Amino acid sequence: MNPKKKIILIILGAICALFVIRYGVHRFFHETTDNAYITGHVHYIAPQITGVVQTVAVENNTRVKAGDLLLQIDPEPFDAQLADAIAKNERAQGDYQREQGLASTRVVSVQDLAHAKDDANSAAAQLRMAQLNRKYTTIVSPVDGVVGGRSVEAGNTVMPSINLLAVVEGNPWVEANFKETQVAHIHKGQEVSLTVDAIPDHEFKGRVVSIAPASGRQFALLPADNATGNFTKIVQRLPVRIEFEKDSVKGYEDRIVPGLSVVASVRVR
Repeated sequence: MNPKKKIILIILGAICALFVIRYGVHRFFHETTDNAYITGHVHYIAPQITGVVQTVAVENNTRVKAGDLLLQIDPEPFDAQLADAIAKNERAQGDYQREQGLASTRVVSVQDLAHAKDDANSAAAQLRMAQLNRKYTTIVSPVDGVVGGRSVEAGNTVMPSINLLAVVEGNPWVEANFKETQVAHIHKGQEVSLTVDAIPDHEFKGRVVSIAPASGRQFALLPADNATGNFTKIVQRLPVRIEFEKDSVKGYEDRIVPGLSVVASVRVR
């Protein structure tokens, strides 16, 4: 054999051997999965009343603080409802007080007094609801975060339970779904190497925070029932929560967002 070829084959063999050794050592000391993604608290904002949007104070990607105005529903109809409820409540409370005064002289019956009390309670409840509806015309951010998913414009008529936008809270984490055969050596506090597909040039560091109390399949709408007599064993996955180390994400805070795919490698030995 040509000496040069022999040397090349030896070098290639050595490289392959080193790769196999390195891979084997890594597998021995780590448990790795690419079934992982970044997640976080996403607060969907929906109105509690039906009304016409007067102002939208934010755009997508706007950073907000808790209590900042997100949108304003036209308050005029609710101001009118509140004024009417105040007037009705004042009349009902006045009528009830008069009935109480007359009851001591036996001029009114017990039934009339009870009826006046019911009217007063009803008017007070309607006033409280009118006050709440007026308050609901102003929608503010529940947390510090970044706005996304805006689907509302000034002039739109909005209704309860229809999401208008979302506020994505800070401090996201990684949800890594390890096979049940991998979690035997995974526990709280272990170091984790994290590679985000969208940021391939940087390795992030994290820590295992917790392991889910059940497999992801158990939280499905229709969990599998293995007692049906038609059982096929499938390796289950357990969600493991991993938090980023703060120093590791410095300079990348705006790029670490929910939904991104991750490769997580937990050092178990």
